[in-house]
Amino acid sequence: MKGTGEFSIGGQVWPGTSKVLEEMGELTQVLGKLVGSHGEIAHFDGSDLQVRLVEEIADVLAALDFFREQNLGEHGPASSLESRRARKLELFRAWHKQGK
Repeated sequence: MKGTGEFSIGGQVWPGTSKVLEEMGELTQVLGKLVGSHGEIAHFDGSDLQVRLVEEIADVLAALDFFREQNLGEHGPASSLESRRARKLELFRAWHKQGK
């Protein structure tokens, strides 16, 4: 969606910011429904929360990829992104293994 807002995909100031926020909000809604249903994937509205979860995660990842491409490039701040991501993932795995 190309909008007129500065933070939209077509904007000139931090393009894609509003799309990241929108997609993260939709992912938050699905995760909230999973928590509220105690993990049941069959939602009362007839939707499959696991299917919706996969779709929203994919949408967030795409929005983040676009945002990163437009605002961080391949050098500068983005160059440390993958190493930080890898360190965080290892930390989360360790916490999971420890039952945190």
